[in-house]
Amino acid sequence: MPNQILEKTDNKTSFFKGAIHAAEEVAKTGVKVERLKEKASHLMEDGMIDVKRMAKRGRYAAEDLVDDTAHRIKKDPWLSVGVTFGVGIGLGVMLGWLVGHKTKGF
Repeated sequence: MPNQILEKTDNKTSFFKGAIHAAEEVAKTGVKVERLKEKASHLMEDGMIDVKRMAKRGRYAAEDLVDDTAHRIKKDPWLSVGVTFGVGIGLGVMLGWLVGHKTKGF
């Protein structure tokens, strides 16, 4: 009879130890998840900052290009007209060739 009491006590003790161990594991997992969420949040913030910086740099580069183009046009307007005319003729020839090439197949 004393052995049965000891077995019941041991079973209860092992049950509680198992429950405590399971609770500890759940708590550890919760802490790990919180750390991962925090790291992901920081990565997203860092990514957004980088995107904003790149957008600013792109905008500044575009503004510089527009300013440089305006300066060149004012400095040498006939060269600008010639380059624009040449690019227009080149694109027109390419477009005409593509349209003519596609209609020959029909």
